[in-house]
Amino acid sequence: MKRIDKIVRSILLMLLGAMIYGFISSAAEVYGSRTNGNIGGEALVLPLMVGLIWLGWQIRANVHK
Repeated sequence: MKRIDKIVRSILLMLLGAMIYGFISSAAEVYGSRTNGNIGGEALVLPLMVGLIWLGWQIRANVHK
């Protein structure tokens, strides 16, 4: 059973990395097309993504004690 859990965890981590990479590249593309000094909402979402990942990791640690 632990082997299946590791496989599922690895797949989920790869998907998470792919989604984060896609979001960051899209945010960089949009930011590059704007005028100088005009920052959009994606600058606020990037730290929120890090916070959500950290929160999920903490919840997981508390559940699996």
